[in-house]
Amino acid sequence: MTVQETILSFPGLSDFPDFLEKVLVDRSLNGAEDYTLSAKQQVDLAAADMYRFVVNSYDFTENKLSIKLSREDMRRSSIELYCEYGEYDKVKLLSNKVIVPRGKATNKW
Repeated sequence: MTVQETILSFPGLSDFPDFLEKVLVDRSLNGAEDYTLSAKQQVDLAAADMYRFVVNSYDFTENKLSIKLSREDMRRSSIELYCEYGEYDKVKLLSNKVIVPRGKATNKW
């Protein structure tokens, strides 16, 4: 199994091969190489990067076809992988949720 196939085999990532090329370059990985145990950390962190991209992507709707992602599960998986390998700066980016309070609208239209 190649590095590219290994990353895409993570749950939920097989539908997003277009993000993979950037992640491979950023992590200095060759997707065509065979996956070995020595590359486990880099592959896991690349998968975490992929999860981060997917969490920030949009849902897709066209006519009756609708694709919605379980972003919370992917965000949690990404945080776990980053924590496991000590990349806490990226954990902070994913942990900060922006909460917008409900506004009060009047009926003065």
